[in-house]
Amino acid sequence: QCAFDKGVIAAGAWTTDFINGLTEAETFIEPVKGQMLIFEPTPGLITRIILNEGKYLIPRMDGKIVVGSTLEYDGFNKSTSQQGKTTLWESAIKMVPSLAQRKVEYHWAGLRPGSPGGIPYIGQLPGRENLYVNAGHFRNGLVLAPASARLMRNLILGETPIVDPSPYALEGRSNLEPMH
Repeated sequence: QCAFDKGVIAAGAWTTDFINGLTEAETFIEPVKGQMLIFEPTPGLITRIILNEGKYLIPRMDGKIVVGSTLEYDGFNKSTSQQGKTTLWESAIKMVPSLAQRKVEYHWAGLRPGSPGGIPYIGQLPGRENLYVNAGHFRNGLVLAPASARLMRNLILGETPIVDPSPYALEGRSNLEPMH
């Protein structure tokens, strides 16, 4: 048994599982697999992020180059596939042909929390006075984290919100379809 004054459910792709049964409001957060590659260190080969046709290359400080990513609707399956690896490798070579001479050091997959319209849920759980949710940021979790956390703090502490919270509320979004 755990007692708390206020709590936030921020469980990424698993958020809907936590919320089910706690509120009448529906959430449509679903896992979206993203496979990625990392090439062995090649300092200075690229110095900026490169985007092309939904794929990207990110140079790291250690010289490694990250390639991302696939978008796959496969439930909670985090396994990698040869097809995903090939797709990413071909995209990377198309952007920077000299990567064909470099070794792929690692290949992995993760799950993003997909939400309808890519709009996260940020706010109080209907029918639960002291329980909130902050999830469903899809591919923008790192980018949206500072503003999302600040809005969450505003709502929990009863402060004036930094933005209108209504687009992120759990209620009133039944007209939005799940991503997939």
